[in-house]
Amino acid sequence: MLRKLQSLNLHILVVYLLLVFPMFYYVYKFGVLLMGYDDVKSYLKLYANLSDPEVPAPFNMRLISASCIHFMDKLGLMYNTECSIDTYTWVNKRIFFNSIFFNFFCITATSFSLFTIFLKLNFSRIMSFLAGLTYLLGFGTIFYLMMPGPDALSVLIFTWVVYFYIRRSYWMLPFFAALIFQREYYFLSFFVVAFMDFFRHGRNRYYLWISVASVAGFGIYFILRKNVFHTIHWSHQTNPEFLWSTLWENDLQLVPLIKQSLMTMNVYLVYIFILVYKKMKGYSINSHHLYITLLLLAEITILSFAATFGTNNGRYFYLNIPLFLYYILLELKPFKLVLTSEGETPAQAVP
Repeated sequence: MLRKLQSLNLHILVVYLLLVFPMFYYVYKFGVLLMGYDDVKSYLKLYANLSDPEVPAPFNMRLISASCIHFMDKLGLMYNTECSIDTYTWVNKRIFFNSIFFNFFCITATSFSLFTIFLKLNFSRIMSFLAGLTYLLGFGTIFYLMMPGPDALSVLIFTWVVYFYIRRSYWMLPFFAALIFQREYYFLSFFVVAFMDFFRHGRNRYYLWISVASVAGFGIYFILRKNVFHTIHWSHQTNPEFLWSTLWENDLQLVPLIKQSLMTMNVYLVYIFILVYKKMKGYSINSHHLYITLLLLAEITILSFAATFGTNNGRYFYLNIPLFLYYILLELKPFKLVLTSEGETPAQAVP
């Protein structure tokens, strides 16, 4: 029995659970709704009533996480204690609790999923565990995903999308389809990944089909948002003329944008540090993966300007963290020395 439980790595799950729990309790006990995260007002309304007409698009399309939290609230789940949120009289405290409680489970599940996936991809147990821990302690996880928003589940879904994509498995498509009603940004980011890999890997047909699926997924989302889920508020984000004009005539302040991005993208900065260190030591790096991440950063920055996302591009960029962690682990694989034509022995990464 003990061997069976050990093979399931449930003890690792318990470790992650215990590490995430203080974060969950702290946010519930002392968390407040600060200015700059007004989206949460829409989410809390959506959690209370899945068809609330006051919830504008695209917030009214975060339906998978919203449905889970809605039914948790209907079950009456609640830990009633004095909290900072009590000062916000308009907030339904039970819904606030369930939204954070749900994110607590999603973050735990994502950490454990990262550990499980990287083990399946033949990384060591310690590196797989550290990957899950890095996600758990990431700035975006602590200060954004644990808050009462929908994206803790989004990252969990994307984690399995990345795994099946690495395996070149079409089992990623059901998870991909779920993102239509959870987080459409992944279609834009994954198109970059798949399209770049298509040319990198000899125009492999799998990557072509995933590129097409990315376009189709975003197209379906776009049609639904313009019709079934349409609201006047934020409708400018689906207006091509507005996006083009705003891209060149935007009063977004660069300094706050850069400051916010640097804090939120701390895991990505670890990736950049590893690459710089390896280059300084003469090791080879996977420049293809670096180009992908830089294109993803450029893509979300352009969208931030065009769609008036404010200084949130770092927060959206952080949603790609399962992919970044995979790239980091690849860069940390063992190295070997290879003789050059001049007889020198600079260190090179194992391909």
